[in-house]
Amino acid sequence: MKKEDLIEFLSSTIEEDAIVSRLYNLFHVEYKYEIKFLDTLVQYGVKKHYFSIERVAHSDETYDKVEWKSDNNYQEVIMTDHEEIVECLFSSNPQIPEDFTKFLSNE
Repeated sequence: MKKEDLIEFLSSTIEEDAIVSRLYNLFHVEYKYEIKFLDTLVQYGVKKHYFSIERVAHSDETYDKVEWKSDNNYQEVIMTDHEEIVECLFSSNPQIPEDFTKFLSNE
């Protein structure tokens, strides 16, 4: 993934702007990232306890998997452990947190 796209993806999860329909339309439809890649990124974040997949209306309801659909307005990817990640992303020179550098492309 391009650095600026990964920064946008991760920032969205912190700013609670990562409703699946938005992620799907922006990162899959517009930016052309494969669903498998996006799912691997999200599942990695869940496994490492950075992300939670939550129900938009009831954040106490969580999911194991994302339903990657353009009309999925009920699931959201939320950054749950973000103190050090905020420092990386929201600075004058944004950087990718070390745990997520594996998702960078060489473009």
